[in-house]
Amino acid sequence: MVTTSKALFTDNCAEITYDDANGIIIAKWSGFLKLDSTKKGCESMVEFVKKNKTTKHLSDQSTLKVLSKEVQGYLVTEAFPALDKAGLRKLAVLVSEDVFAKATVENVNTNATKMGNITVKTFNTRRDCIDWLNE
Repeated sequence: MVTTSKALFTDNCAEITYDDANGIIIAKWSGFLKLDSTKKGCESMVEFVKKNKTTKHLSDQSTLKVLSKEVQGYLVTEAFPALDKAGLRKLAVLVSEDVFAKATVENVNTNATKMGNITVKTFNTRRDCIDWLNE
C-alpha cells in the first residue's frame, strides 16, 4: 500500500502533514516550540479538520524539548478547544524520550482531557499510535 501525504504546514519546529491512507493529521514537533510557530501549526490543523471533517491526529513529540509555560497555556486554552470545536475526536501522542519534555507534555494532555470530546492517549511507538487511531 502506498501512503500519500499532503503537507499542511512546515517550519523549523513543526512539520504537519495529512496521511490520506489512514485519514490522520500527523504533526512532527521538534526542539523548543516557539509560540508563534505553534499557533500557526495548530491553526493550519484546525482549518484542515473543519474543511475535511478529519477526526484523528497523531502528535509526534519524540524529538520535542520542554514546553514553555506560554506554549502550554496556548495549547490548553486555545488550540485544544479549537480542535475540539472543529471536530477532532482522537489524539494519539508519540511521547518524547526526554523526561522533562515528557512531563510538560503530560501536563498539557492531562488538562486537555478534562475538556471537550477529544480522547487523548500516549504511546511509545508510531505504529501503536496509528493502530489506536484506526480502531
